[in-house]
Amino acid sequence: VGENSAAIQQTSTAFADTSGKLSTMWSVKMQLNAQGQYVAAGIGLGIENGPAGLQSQFIVSADRFAVTSNVNGVAKAFFAVQGGQVFVDQAFINTAFIQQIILGMTLRSQAVDSQGRPLIELNMVTGAVTIRGQSVDGSILLNNNGLYVYDNNGVERTAVGRLS
Repeated sequence: VGENSAAIQQTSTAFADTSGKLSTMWSVKMQLNAQGQYVAAGIGLGIENGPAGLQSQFIVSADRFAVTSNVNGVAKAFFAVQGGQVFVDQAFINTAFIQQIILGMTLRSQAVDSQGRPLIELNMVTGAVTIRGQSVDGSILLNNNGLYVYDNNGVERTAVGRLS
């Protein structure tokens, strides 16, 4: 209509040649051209037998990509990619190799002492560092104020550092 246009294209192919090269591909592409602005989105699945052997791929092209679900009747995004950033609501990661972390809150260990306090706590806002060690004979607390040793009844036995 005038200078505006909208299109949807779906493609499916299967290919085999006499040298044994195989590939399959399916894709959907949508595009709009409205008021001088062009926007496209698409999704594609494919398998090909290339130099490295069989390889599959799943590709999404969009300004925003999200995995959502209704939780108690409320739509919630569990995973989203937008503006070159990945947003994850919660993650369970077995092994992570991270080059740089910028934290804005507190980093706490999952392990806790007998009173339910994290064994290690790093407060990125205040710079406070707390390390607790515990055994059946007592515990050790190292924080920004000093080093403290407690017996198994929780009585402070040694204090080094700020004593007031």
